[in-house]
Amino acid sequence: MFVRKTILIHKSPNEIFPLINNFNSWPQWSPWLIADPNTRLDFENNGKYYRWKSEIIGSGSMQVLTEAPNESISYDLNFITPWKSQARVDMFLNKKKGGTEVVWTMKSQLPFYLFWMKKSMEIYVGLDYERGLLLLKDYAENGKVFSKLSFNKFKKIEETHYVGFRRACSFNEFKKHMTTDFQKMIPYVMEMHKESISGNPFSLYHKFDPIKNKVNYTIGVPVSNFLQDLEKDYFIGHLQTMKVNSILHTGKYEHLANAWSAQMMHLRSKQFKLKKGLSPFEVYLNSPQDTPENELETEVLFPVA
Repeated sequence: MFVRKTILIHKSPNEIFPLINNFNSWPQWSPWLIADPNTRLDFENNGKYYRWKSEIIGSGSMQVLTEAPNESISYDLNFITPWKSQARVDMFLNKKKGGTEVVWTMKSQLPFYLFWMKKSMEIYVGLDYERGLLLLKDYAENGKVFSKLSFNKFKKIEETHYVGFRRACSFNEFKKHMTTDFQKMIPYVMEMHKESISGNPFSLYHKFDPIKNKVNYTIGVPVSNFLQDLEKDYFIGHLQTMKVNSILHTGKYEHLANAWSAQMMHLRSKQFKLKKGLSPFEVYLNSPQDTPENELETEVLFPVA
């Protein structure tokens, strides 16, 4: 299995290097530790080795093997749970115009009984690396990360009717389509049916499959009554009363995947059981039109059995 992801950070290599060669800095930007603030962490050897243990993200250890100051670092990564495996991890800092290209790679052998998971593991680890590089970019450029998770656990969602629009598209293009769909739908509902709006807009994800490159979603605006004069392609939908597991994300929309990944980690670790037949969704509690992007609040909700 091999994964390689890159990002351009507008800082010099000597400013980024201390953030990746000392594990005491990793909790600030780790794409995994963000999913469980209660993870037990033990640091040794002046930050060159650490262990973690968590019900949510599993357990393991990582240590610095070699480093070339401001250029590259090699790590030994060992997982204990949810299954035992070992990986070679490298990070490279390449000076570029306007900053530093950070390259993050992993080479690993899956246990023989998981050979069929190679493709999916490369994709999902790659998505984790993309999340981590975005967090590292925030931390390096601003001294803080603009992605905060609040674990609100279980709550009840009341029955809701909504004006909806549904789209099927590729995983690679869904963000572009969703932005366009919201830019078209929200002004329409505000202009034609403003008096009927009864809640915050949301997105339902009926299918989200980066492996098969398919996404099927509905964007919706809650309304208080059935509307008869909707434009073509819009419809009246229904959300039933349900119990959900809630994670609130505060920060840039580009970091929303942290909340979704955290939900999946909590699901895999059996913190809750997903209710079949119901789609997970996200609710936008404020608007980028009048809210700084670092203060945007989005609730990611998974229906619970």
